[in-house]
Amino acid sequence: MKFIHEGFACDVDTFYHNQDILIRFYDRTREQEESDIINLVFVDPGYGYLLIKNKGEHSALLSGFLDEDVFSTDEIVDAAISFIDNLSPDSKNKYMPYHIERFKKTSFVEYNGEY
Repeated sequence: MKFIHEGFACDVDTFYHNQDILIRFYDRTREQEESDIINLVFVDPGYGYLLIKNKGEHSALLSGFLDEDVFSTDEIVDAAISFIDNLSPDSKNKYMPYHIERFKKTSFVEYNGEY
């Protein structure tokens, strides 16, 4: 599945748990296959996540973290919200406040088997 907004496109993984939906934005070309995981591996965390957490018959919460370098404008964030909203058939009939944080990558912690 792809997320497309104006000149930007990325891959999307979708995960369902009961009525909740989690989506991950990422670049499939930057991910290793199992056969590639023999040397130094850099695991790409992707561009962020959004989650619709259903709270009952009439309400849900939308939250997430999106990479500010990619989701740099309110318009592309709104497009991402619409994207996940369209994956949830009954979310249009629910009150759904949201809080989405844009993050800037500053450092990381990793283990890759080499050190």
